[in-house]
Amino acid sequence: MAWSDIRVCVWFELAVMMFQVAGVAALCLTRLAPAGRWAERGRIGFVIALVGLGVAGALCGRHASEFGLFAGGTMTLLLIGMTVGGGQGHTTAPQRGLVAAEPNLAG
Repeated sequence: MAWSDIRVCVWFELAVMMFQVAGVAALCLTRLAPAGRWAERGRIGFVIALVGLGVAGALCGRHASEFGLFAGGTMTLLLIGMTVGGGQGHTTAPQRGLVAAEPNLAG
């Protein structure tokens, strides 16, 4: 007796779609709010979405589903969307100012 009439592959395809939507939402959140706690949450969600897309896409590929290709294409576009841009980026260390030359050492 089956627990459900839905194939296992369909659950993996739904997971791919869910991680695609989550990845795009995290990318938009990171790009629209570049500073503050929402950007950090967007970055964490982005990484989770990419890992989820990789796993779900691999599982779809094992079941001969074409959603594995969609997952790989979405991962590529999300990575391009995250790396392209003219923003300042995420800095972890405080920025130091340039040190001026000391007059006694100039000779």
